[in-house]
Amino acid sequence: MSLQRHKGKQQVTVMGSLSICKGSRQVKVDKQEVNLTSLEFNLLYLLMKHSPELLPRASIIKQLFHGAEHKQQVINIHISNLRKKLQHYSSGLSIQAMRGQGYYLVVEKSPL
Repeated sequence: MSLQRHKGKQQVTVMGSLSICKGSRQVKVDKQEVNLTSLEFNLLYLLMKHSPELLPRASIIKQLFHGAEHKQQVINIHISNLRKKLQHYSSGLSIQAMRGQGYYLVVEKSPL
């Protein structure tokens, strides 16, 4: 589940150690800035906004590409790139897939 708080006039959404500010389009893990492409930012924001719910692939395409037809491979590539970046920055978040359905964002459990 994501937590939303307001920083000045900007809304900041926090999940695990990752925070995302839609207004400034800034993503941070702890205090380290994460460099994302515009599409990666939009995809991450969309997943966080709907977390922990499954976000259907068709909904992702509709919201990110405004209903234009895109091959599923395009979504797969962007999900893969975003997964790598989340792992690289040790965000503690993981993008999970439900085969043939869509994606959802979860906070990984820390080892005991």
